[in-house]
Amino acid sequence: MEKRQVAESFGRAAGSYDKVAYFQRNVGYRLLELIPQETLLTNNTTRVDLGCGTGYFTPKLQRSDSHIVGLDLSEGMINHARENRVGDIQWIVGDAEVLPFADSSIDLIFSSLAVQWCSSYEQLFAELFRVLKPGGVIAFSTLLDGTLKELEASWQEVDSYRHVNAFSVCSEVDHASGVAGFKRLAKEQYTDVLSFDSVKTLTRELKMLGAHNVNEGRSLKVTGRERILRFKQAYEKYRSDDGRLPASYEVLLSVLTKPKLRSE
Repeated sequence: MEKRQVAESFGRAAGSYDKVAYFQRNVGYRLLELIPQETLLTNNTTRVDLGCGTGYFTPKLQRSDSHIVGLDLSEGMINHARENRVGDIQWIVGDAEVLPFADSSIDLIFSSLAVQWCSSYEQLFAELFRVLKPGGVIAFSTLLDGTLKELEASWQEVDSYRHVNAFSVCSEVDHASGVAGFKRLAKEQYTDVLSFDSVKTLTRELKMLGAHNVNEGRSLKVTGRERILRFKQAYEKYRSDDGRLPASYEVLLSVLTKPKLRSE
């Protein structure tokens, strides 16, 4: 996965993202509810919205005397957040796998639907473990294998290129966090099926979100009209009795903590 392309794609979508991000907001609110109340209510803490995007959830992390940071790989997203979000928030362009924070300096990291764009969960969780204070909490959501399965299967009837981003299975994510040293506090895994009146509506919303296919194996050529028509025809077999087309999302919510030192 080419991170530069990921950043540029989301940057171009900064102005349209919030208009269609209803699924993303639902996931983010569900993730917030999983964070322990004592963690959210503690004052004088440093909190990071990792992969903050347009900054929709960043102000919701604010608490009296807390230092709030919104960090995203995309400069376009950070510029949009800086211009449109209120509050005493520090906005940083940065990479989740190479965080610009000192060891054991962060109390809470919130990251909703961002870490799936990282190159390595092992590197990610090692870095998160490094910057969290002992007793600190990371709450994250991510997409799992099977996301947009209808879209992927329909394209497979047309050609052998990869048209949908590859996502990990849950066991891979759990293993990586365990190897890093985290202890799990909460976990939810579920499927959310969105519905659309047409394939065009679905693909238009994906474009407005900036969620483009950036994996190896994708076609680098402009998709021809005939292939697009065959793809749409293949997707039609998923149309339900109510006349809608499904788009499935496999979601993992997880809350982890960095164990305290034995002397604490």
